[in-house]
Amino acid sequence: MEKSLKLIYEKKGFTLVELIMVIMIISVITVAAVPGFTRSLRVARFEKAVGEVVVLLERARTQALASKLDSNQKIPPGGYGVFFDFTNQEVVLFVDNWNATVGKVVEVGYGDDVTIANRVMPDGIYTATSDSLLAAIEINNPEYVQITELKGTSLIGSAWDHDSSNTATVIFRPPYADTTIIGVDVIGTTNLKNFEIEFKLVTEDISRTIKFNRVTTTPQVFQN
Repeated sequence: MEKSLKLIYEKKGFTLVELIMVIMIISVITVAAVPGFTRSLRVARFEKAVGEVVVLLERARTQALASKLDSNQKIPPGGYGVFFDFTNQEVVLFVDNWNATVGKVVEVGYGDDVTIANRVMPDGIYTATSDSLLAAIEINNPEYVQITELKGTSLIGSAWDHDSSNTATVIFRPPYADTTIIGVDVIGTTNLKNFEIEFKLVTEDISRTIKFNRVTTTPQVFQN
């Protein structure tokens, strides 16, 4: 019995110095790991933002194809569009309800008597006060992502160069998702056959470019 008690009393634990050393080692490892984790989180958020833009394009086209004509040749309002705004760093999914030339909301729908023959065509440009907003992605975030370029090619083959005021709108018109791309800059409006938009990961030399062609209608993502 006395021998057992002696063994218990003689058993040594960690000293205060040893505990401090362990805490210091853990702290060093943690400090070294945090920057890598933070960077991985920024990259993941960046890739997610780019992926969400691709999803909006695919969603707009899918919704246009799903808007089939009924037996009375009625169609849903306007076309489904995706609006790219370089100045406000925003990408918007919307239903185009407004015709700027006629100056009225498009009067079509499943529940009225308007048919394709007398339909008022929408203007193909996002108008926040009258078009129906379906979803919006605010791209600009100082921590991880920013739109850095928006440019394309016109229907006649000339370059539609990047400008800080550029906007581009992809419109898919029901029921067959006929595609129109409209570019707007300081000069005016240009019908485009394709465009590309570049996203950059802030503080990192990483960027992605989404390219879209009105014929193939399949957005492609390229690593720069």
